[in-house]
Amino acid sequence: MIYTLAHIGYLSLFIGLMPLLVIFRFGFRYTVLIEARVATERGGISTARSIWQGKIIGRLMRSSNVFAYLIFRAIPSPFFQQRASLLGDPAVPSPRSWQAWVIAPMLLMYLAVITTLVTNLVIQSMR
Repeated sequence: MIYTLAHIGYLSLFIGLMPLLVIFRFGFRYTVLIEARVATERGGISTARSIWQGKIIGRLMRSSNVFAYLIFRAIPSPFFQQRASLLGDPAVPSPRSWQAWVIAPMLLMYLAVITTLVTNLVIQSMR
């Protein structure tokens, strides 16, 4: 049982690296396009764009900001709409294909991280 969980854990780590490559190579151009549309003068997306440039860590941070903006904007609660407005303009439409290039790799990466953490917790509790 522990060996099966260990295999699940390290496979999820490996699979979690693949969405990173997609984010860095292909998805970042859509992150930039969405940033250009929704960034406000004092919003979090424009601030992150000025702080984090286009290097590896910067691409991940900027993609994470746009991911959070898209998720917050999609939730109909006023609380989340306000959070989206802190990052950018939630009223600006963006094409679904652009959103998919940002949301799908980030969700897969977070899912792989959660799988790794849960697997590690289960293995630790079995010892």
